Amino acid sequence: MKHLFVRTLLAFMVALVLMVVTLTIVFLLGYEQSQRAWSRKKSGDMETTARDILLDRLDRDRTGSNQPGRDPLGSERPGSERLDNERPALRPTARDVPLFVYDPSMELLFSNRGSGRQHAGEELTPVVEKGKILGYYHSGALQFKNDAANQAFVASMARFTAWGLLASLVVSLLFALAFSRSLARPASSVAHGLDQIAMGNLKTEIPEQGAEELARIARSANQLARQLQREQEMRRQWVHDIAHDLRTPVSALKAQLEGMRDKVLDLSTARVEKNLKEIVRIEHLVEDLEELMRLESPEMRIHSSEIKPRAFIEQLYERFALGAQEKDIDLKRGAAAAGFRADSDLLFRALSNILSNALRHTPEKGSIEVSVLNRGSGTVIRVFNSGRTIPEEELERVFDRLFRGEYARHSPGSGLGLTIAKRIAELHGGTITIANSEHRGVVVEITLPKY
Repeated sequence: MKHLFVRTLLAFMVALVLMVVTLTIVFLLGYEQSQRAWSRKKSGDMETTARDILLDRLDRDRTGSNQPGRDPLGSERPGSERLDNERPALRPTARDVPLFVYDPSMELLFSNRGSGRQHAGEELTPVVEKGKILGYYHSGALQFKNDAANQAFVASMARFTAWGLLASLVVSLLFALAFSRSLARPASSVAHGLDQIAMGNLKTEIPEQGAEELARIARSANQLARQLQREQEMRRQWVHDIAHDLRTPVSALKAQLEGMRDKVLDLSTARVEKNLKEIVRIEHLVEDLEELMRLESPEMRIHSSEIKPRAFIEQLYERFALGAQEKDIDLKRGAAAAGFRADSDLLFRALSNILSNALRHTPEKGSIEVSVLNRGSGTVIRVFNSGRTIPEEELERVFDRLFRGEYARHSPGSGLGLTIAKRIAELHGGTITIANSEHRGVVVEITLPKY
């Protein structure tokens, strides 16, 4: 019962049984209704025939006619008066249903079962015309199945119904088998592929076939496998880069300390200062790694508050004004749009990382501008810095962990600043982009949605 094929097949069979039971109930109800309608029609025919006989007798009594007649069914009535067989009101009735017609004094006027029978205590039905009883009649039990034509019809319907049910069962069973197999095969492929991915075979390609839902699962699983492959490759590269970035300053510190221990190098203030810078670099790298791990943790939540753009830009200006002044860089405070909601601490960290990069790569007498704009349904924080542009092939990778292209290879920093900025933008449900400006420089934009 755990297999999709078996469960689908059983579901089809249960549905078929329910359909057959429902059709049988509907057929029996329809048959019963048809019997009642047939009985009402025959009873009406009997009453009409009896009424015609009594009216015809009444007409002949008034005219004094006493000729041998023919009964309404077309048979001679020996010893009785002749009925007017041209009278349009006379209707034939079934010969296999007994009919007895009596006058008001209970004398038998008509019988399709011979002329010798008289009233023997049967329940008689009066025939009334304009409030006057013309006579009485009695008919035998009107049974639908007693009619020969009806018997042939019922037998034929039963025969065809049985064959139809048998054919429906066979066709439905074949269809259920084919459908269940077509549904189970792609599901089995998806399950096998997911098992392979779970075992670490990330190059497994699951066929995207079958029902749309199964195809979507296969497509998502393939995308997940490719994403895991990329993450795996990035993790290897990240570990390699971390090891490289830590090995270089550690090796330099080790060589300096060994040289001073062996008295090959002098223990000078300048040399100690240089070693301290290497230690600070390692410290910044470790701090940024911890910060990125915290931001990428599933438990990370932002705490939004209302931010006033002009005051926010002013805080950034105050932090970087001195550094810009030392390089003779024009740090501009651009447009400030309407207020918006965000985590002010995280957003300040992201913009600080971007502005630190801008200060490092903007040449002397260059310019940096920070602006807050309303664009579409969101808020855009834009940072422009003049200077050398980034090679096009490196633009897509600048947000990768520890990536340091030709643009930043010889500059200080951990290589995680833009990665942290990207993660902060994503935590806000926003995006971050970087592009070369037509005005000879680089533009970084953080787009935040409205809350």
